[in-house]
Amino acid sequence: MKNRTNARRFPWFALLAALAMTLSSAMALADDKPTIQKDSVKVIASHISGSEDAPKDSSLRWKPGISFIVNGPIADGSQLWVTFSYPGHDNFSKFDCETSAVADGKTLAVEETLGPDKFTADYTGPVDFAIHLRSELEGKDLTLFSGKAKVEKFVGPAGPDYPEFYVDEDWRIPIGYVSYENDSGHNASFLTVTFWYRGNPATVNAHLFYKGKEIAKFEEAGNEGNDFKPATNQWSFANCSFLGVYEKDPGDDGYDPKFAISKNPGEYEVKVLLAHHLARSIKFTVKDDGSFDNGIAEANKLGSHRTIVPVTVLGDQPKWDADAWKTGAFYGNPIEGFTAATGK
Repeated sequence: MKNRTNARRFPWFALLAALAMTLSSAMALADDKPTIQKDSVKVIASHISGSEDAPKDSSLRWKPGISFIVNGPIADGSQLWVTFSYPGHDNFSKFDCETSAVADGKTLAVEETLGPDKFTADYTGPVDFAIHLRSELEGKDLTLFSGKAKVEKFVGPAGPDYPEFYVDEDWRIPIGYVSYENDSGHNASFLTVTFWYRGNPATVNAHLFYKGKEIAKFEEAGNEGNDFKPATNQWSFANCSFLGVYEKDPGDDGYDPKFAISKNPGEYEVKVLLAHHLARSIKFTVKDDGSFDNGIAEANKLGSHRTIVPVTVLGDQPKWDADAWKTGAFYGNPIEGFTAATGK
């Protein structure tokens, strides 16, 4: 098949201490359940073809897939599993995801996982899904995240008999993120700004300004000219890591420009060119204490260390649903306290 797209006796007081520790651990597990990083969840509608077991009309069908990150703890012997359903078809796809034990404070990244071939659909419209965690040892089955994805299709280059299915991700476009991310190539953490855009991966040029002066830039090779297809039903993202822009003073050993965000409060702006055309403006404010968290991520239990910021869409962009974020953010988990930026 081809897919497109882990009996000795002892004094009574020792027994009492052991029972107390067991009870304490059980109470901690009850209060400290795993969580999903909402900004990591990605749902896909995957085509199936080339399998002898595939339905005769497999070219008109799709199967669901998903990726996400879980914050621990995940107890040994636990199992992550996912369900998908749509009107008239409860749990039309249900499958396990690769799972391993995770300590508190650590994470588990579940890479793109597809449902079995036998669960396919030619349906388009809202699709409900949920991420679960069961533990037969503890007798628990928790729902960690639930959402609603919108599956659509269009006539592809192969004609109407071979439509292309996709999950509409327009809700992502006005939502950006600011954080400090580790750059393994430089063994350091730098200021990182993340955003999404329509189209195949483009050449990205991002410029960081502080009080109107450019202090750093980020470049990433990609499609440009006629090779960049911004009007396609595809969504890409950019992680713009600004080399030499640190949270705190790096000292003499840092990379140029050795800029410390914590020592420079005020207004920042990132201007982004996609395929060499101005396409995004992302602004954020650093407080006097050096933080830029605006409280939106915490209020909405985002689950990651990133700060949510609005993204202004600039220039001549392909048609997109600018209101999709209001109900569609994080797959039907709207953001409280967030206001999308108005394009220029």
